[in-house]
Amino acid sequence: MNKEKISANNINVHYGDKQALFDINMKMNEKEVTALIGPSGCGKSTFLRCINRMNDVIDICKISGNITVDGHNIYSKDTKVERLRENIGMVFQKPNPFPKSIFENVAYGPRIHGTALDKTDLEEVVVNSLKRAAIFDEVKDRMHESGTSLSGGQQQRLCIARAISVNPDIILMDEPCSALDPIATAKIEDLMGELSKDFTIVIVTHSMQQAARVSKKTGFFHMGYLIEVGPTEVIFSNPENQKTQDYITGRFG
Repeated sequence: MNKEKISANNINVHYGDKQALFDINMKMNEKEVTALIGPSGCGKSTFLRCINRMNDVIDICKISGNITVDGHNIYSKDTKVERLRENIGMVFQKPNPFPKSIFENVAYGPRIHGTALDKTDLEEVVVNSLKRAAIFDEVKDRMHESGTSLSGGQQQRLCIARAISVNPDIILMDEPCSALDPIATAKIEDLMGELSKDFTIVIVTHSMQQAARVSKKTGFFHMGYLIEVGPTEVIFSNPENQKTQDYITGRFG
């Protein structure tokens, strides 16, 4: 049994006067994929962004409750947010490579964080990250071409390579396949399985099939509430809550 990595305790989020999340309590295990599902606007991406404090950059956003990573409250005064975000990589819905070469996209993080000591070190980190993101063979002769010249699926794997180049513990993925075709999606899903041996992954997905394929644990969100959370096979085959049942069988969404 994998040990607990992330624990959300009584998380409430307000955007101005509107409450987006209500008393969210959820635990996520180390080196496992946890999926967050639910209809659009139900709070899953808002919750995901609480885990690396991305909501901090929104002026009108107020958060109460706490989230611990390895037992440390990431909302405490002594948390260094830059260090936190270095430890928690993020992959967005739309691939967003920098307008730099493929090499520089991946080298960027280790360079600014000073984790690669010299040129040889940096090259090793870049090659390893691209290999771990299952894209090295496709780009090894194109390292100096722009990252934006790649196909959508390749760009997303490049963004995953960029996220893992600083060796985070956790990778957050916000609908990483929603802009991709089925073949590219399958590659990213295979990659998640591989990466979860080394990283804790939390994925927001619109696709219930994807959640069923890639995750060990699933949380179902609806209207800002976490309705149910449990082992993925239980959530999909025998949920406790009628709302979960209705969503999974397509009665609403």
